[in-house]
Amino acid sequence: MNKNNKYKDFSVLLVEDDLDTQAQFLEILDGIFQFVHSASDGCEGLSMIEKYHPNIILSDIEMPCMNGVDLLTEAKKINPNSVYIFTTAFNTTMYLHQAIDLQVDGYLVKPIHITRLFEKIDEAVSKRMMHTSSKALHQELSKREYEVFLDIVRGVKPLNIAQKYEIKSKTVSTYRKRIMEKMGVNSNTELIRYALTNGLI
Repeated sequence: MNKNNKYKDFSVLLVEDDLDTQAQFLEILDGIFQFVHSASDGCEGLSMIEKYHPNIILSDIEMPCMNGVDLLTEAKKINPNSVYIFTTAFNTTMYLHQAIDLQVDGYLVKPIHITRLFEKIDEAVSKRMMHTSSKALHQELSKREYEVFLDIVRGVKPLNIAQKYEIKSKTVSTYRKRIMEKMGVNSNTELIRYALTNGLI
């Protein structure tokens, strides 16, 4: 691949403390993005964000000086419009919850296949553009669908939702499927991320 593509004007920052992994990804990223920067720990990564304001940030979570979660917290104060994707060797619920709370755009568990990396970048960039350029998707929902949507993202169990609206549990599943179709998402995690991004919860 070369720089004659849709990302030719994008800048990317890779924050990775494993130098072999960093070198491997830099070689690939340099063939895709116009501007490629790198950092070997969270503190250096924050400095690069302050200096270059990259469009996309790929960051490890477990790093010296400042971990990826703390980096993202500080980075969002500098450039909230950047796309943030976490890469980590740890697949834990704790990190997933922290990532959702921070409205991270993507989350990849190592080892990372290059094809999957760029699928995640495409997905994250597309969603970010959708959130900033089109009308809110939740406005497409009916009143009841929107109420059920809020219950789902707030963690209300399907049985309790059914009892709340005096409907069958199967009907809740139907609402959930319809909501996801209208909003173009595939999981509750994506619904939660959307709600957080749009300040609905």
